[in-house]
Amino acid sequence: MDYVELRITASDPRAIELLYADLEPLQVESVQQDGDDLLAYLPAALWTGQASFPIASALATISWTERRIAHQNWNEVWESSFDALNIGNELIIYAPFHKGLRLEDYRYRIQMLPKMAFGTGHHPTTYLMLQRVLEADLRGLKVLDIGCGTAILAILALMHGAERALGIEIEPHAADNARELVELHELSNRLEVRTGDISALLPDEDFEVIYANIHRNVLLADMGRYASALKPRGQLHLSGFYRADLQTIEAAAREVGLAITRHHERESWQVLTVEKPVN
Repeated sequence: MDYVELRITASDPRAIELLYADLEPLQVESVQQDGDDLLAYLPAALWTGQASFPIASALATISWTERRIAHQNWNEVWESSFDALNIGNELIIYAPFHKGLRLEDYRYRIQMLPKMAFGTGHHPTTYLMLQRVLEADLRGLKVLDIGCGTAILAILALMHGAERALGIEIEPHAADNARELVELHELSNRLEVRTGDISALLPDEDFEVIYANIHRNVLLADMGRYASALKPRGQLHLSGFYRADLQTIEAAAREVGLAITRHHERESWQVLTVEKPVN
């Protein structure tokens, strides 16, 4: 099958996350990030030659180019662009085609599936969030991974001691990939993945820990809902924004009654950790 590759560029990199929602009507089969660009792939037979990005365009100027890709072995393409990733000896993220790895040297091992999907741990925000999972005592806790991508944070949280987890992902293909990973790691009885946004969260659901690695505008819009879903003394980890946005995110968290505890940085990307006080 021939495919069309759309290379989408945003004048403001913060708009990249919003492009996922804009792509949904295009019947895109896979998406990956290439620097500050987003690459979207769809069957050539379904491509009309027209694309619009109204959600992302509200934040940035969006431009795109297209190219036709003849049928090829997509697994080989993925293999050439995906390197194994480790965080010390605590975690390794790898694929079946990686050879010569000493998996026994790592405390936790997460195997990715050979397909293009967001959430392999290589992006600075995902890496920062993985570190937050590993540093926490999650034993017996219930965790929410909102904007979960491949659900890698929720999967690691369960490996690290959490009792149950919920992942919510707006991009249907990423959500399907997450469910496959959940099954691969035999966690289906403890980790549910829902397709949707924050509205997929039920009114009476609450969590001791929430991971929200999403675009800053989504974080700001949904901060109140995160706070209401967080149990007293619970922690909320927020990422998906740059250093310049840190004070804005902190102010939004304080406005809904959350206390700032700390923040971490990697390549100018931020993770802010806040806590819900006991009333």
